[in-house]
Amino acid sequence: MKNVVVLSCWFGYKFNKPLKITSLSTCKQWLYANIKNLLPFRVLNGLGFISIIPQAPIGIENCYFYSNNQRLKAEVTFKGWKFCFIESKIENGESIASSLLAKKVKFLQIDDANFSHVEHIIYMDSRRVSDDIPKIIQMNKKGILLRYEAKLKPSIWHEVEEAEGQERYAKHMDKTVDFINNKLKKGYCANNRVMNTGIIAYAMGTRSTTIRSLCDEVYNACISLEQPECQILWCLLSQPYVDIIKAVESSKIQSRLGL
Repeated sequence: MKNVVVLSCWFGYKFNKPLKITSLSTCKQWLYANIKNLLPFRVLNGLGFISIIPQAPIGIENCYFYSNNQRLKAEVTFKGWKFCFIESKIENGESIASSLLAKKVKFLQIDDANFSHVEHIIYMDSRRVSDDIPKIIQMNKKGILLRYEAKLKPSIWHEVEEAEGQERYAKHMDKTVDFINNKLKKGYCANNRVMNTGIIAYAMGTRSTTIRSLCDEVYNACISLEQPECQILWCLLSQPYVDIIKAVESSKIQSRLGL
């Protein structure tokens, strides 16, 4: 398929390191993670480790994988992706900094010279790669296609509550909640069913300006709030763009890992 590109990414170390060495146990974990991060991917595969680098989607010629970790390049290209390097400090993959870098790709804040001419841009988290590309394109009639969360979350507050359980999301949740409340005072609605941003299909064409406007809003909010939990912000900021968004049940688009 030549009129479509698939984007994915991973920022940070392949294997997370303990943030602090406070005991013999965490020292061992730190050493173990460092050793694994240095081993060639073929050795890790042979040892049975599951990689965070997925095989590129079947039948798609132009698949781009973004990372700030040059050590991933060999595996990325071996698995059918075109490696795109973004210069930045390498931290743990689950850190706030790494998570916010991923939003640059997810919300199209990257140099698009390689795919400015295509109509369909499909972003997929590295753990949510799907091979249902023709089906995704066929369903995307409005401009943006994504899935609802598999677990029913009828309002933004359900997503906020769940996000509180993860440190990187909870750290700046107070100012995120202030942001939400300010928007609610301006007429936004809390009762908007939460969507899953792990797979987002963009049908650009005549809607590209509006699509990029929404992407810019969500990305800028993530950065200004230091909040990588973009589903909260998408749930809120996507409301004025409902005419270009179609959300489907999670079962309608299958990812390889079922996520």
